[in-house]
Amino acid sequence: MKQSQDPKKLRLVKLTPAYRRQLLEMMEPWLAQEQDFSPYAIRKNDPHDFEAYLARLEVKEATPEGLVPESVFFCLDEERDIFVGAVSIRHSLGPKNCVTGGHIGDGVRPEERRKGYATAMIGLALEECRKLGIHKVLMTCDVSNIGSARSIEKNGGVLESQVEEDGVLENRYWITLGEEEILTPRTVLRREMPADFRDAFAWSGDARVYRFLLASPCRRPEDMLPWLRRQDPNSKDDYVMIIRSRTDGHAIGTVAVFRDPEGQIWTLAYNLRRDEWGKGYATEAARALIDYVRDNRGARVIEAECAIENTASVRVMERLGMAPCRESSYRKHYGSAQFPSRVYRMEL
Repeated sequence: MKQSQDPKKLRLVKLTPAYRRQLLEMMEPWLAQEQDFSPYAIRKNDPHDFEAYLARLEVKEATPEGLVPESVFFCLDEERDIFVGAVSIRHSLGPKNCVTGGHIGDGVRPEERRKGYATAMIGLALEECRKLGIHKVLMTCDVSNIGSARSIEKNGGVLESQVEEDGVLENRYWITLGEEEILTPRTVLRREMPADFRDAFAWSGDARVYRFLLASPCRRPEDMLPWLRRQDPNSKDDYVMIIRSRTDGHAIGTVAVFRDPEGQIWTLAYNLRRDEWGKGYATEAARALIDYVRDNRGARVIEAECAIENTASVRVMERLGMAPCRESSYRKHYGSAQFPSRVYRMEL
C-alpha cells in the first residue's frame, strides 16, 4: 500500500473562484469514472458552470423537503496544490439523514484512495463539527465498504447497529466529541441515545408507566429504536435525557423538554421505571433540566400537561413550583383512552 501524505499538509477549504482549477481537475476524471459517490453535494450540479455550482453547493437553510443546513469543504493537499476529496457536514439530524447519511459525508477521488486521506479528512471534519457544536456525530457506510468503516473507526467511531434502507444494509457509527451532562445530587442526565434502547425498555415496555402517556408501551426493546433514531442528540430545541444513578449507573428513566416553534414555551415530559417511583427522582431530574435550559438556552416559560387523575405527577408539578393555568384534555394515540387534564405553567 502506498504511504499516505503528511496529514499536516492537508487542509479543508471552502470553495472559491481561486480553486476553480483544482475543482475541475478532481471532478472531471472522477465523474468520468463514477456517477454515484459521496458526498452527493459535490456531484449534484455541473462543476463547469462554476457560478451556479458554487451557489448551489451548500444547503443554507432547512427546507420543507427535510434537508438541513450543510457545509461543504474540499480537502486541499497543500504540497501538490490539488483537491484529494471532499466532505459535507450536515449541521443537524433531520428526516433525510437521521437513519442513514448522518452528519458527515466524505469521498476521496479514485486515484488517491488507500493512502489514508479518508481517515485524515474525517479527523479534520470532526474539528469543524466541534465548531458547530456537534458533540455526537453520526456517520454511516455500507457494510461492504470496509475502507470507510475502518476510517470511521480510526476516528473513534463506535458501531451502534446496522439498518437497511432502500435494500442496502448500512453500519451506523457514533463518534463522541463531548458529553453533555447535567448532575444532580443522585443522578446524571445525558442525551438519550439509540444504544440506550435496552435500558429504556424498563419503562417503555411497562403498561403501568404508559397509563397516562400518549403512546402505547413497546412490545420489544427494539421497538424504541425508530423513535430514538429520530432524536437529534445535539439539538438546542429538544433535550431528551436519560436519567442514570450516579452510584451504579443504572437507568432510572427519561426527562425531556421541547421548545415550541415560536421559541417562547418549553414543554416538560418525563417517565420513570416503576420501581423508582415515589423516590423524588422525577422532581430532581426535571428541576435540573429546567435550570439547564434556563441558564444555557434562555428558557423563560415551562409548561406541562397532566391528567387530573395522575396525582403523582400533579405533586411533581407542585414541587417544581408550577401552577395550573388552564383546563384541557387529551386522547391517547389510537383513541384507546381520553383524560381530562390541566396544563401547568411556570415562568422562570
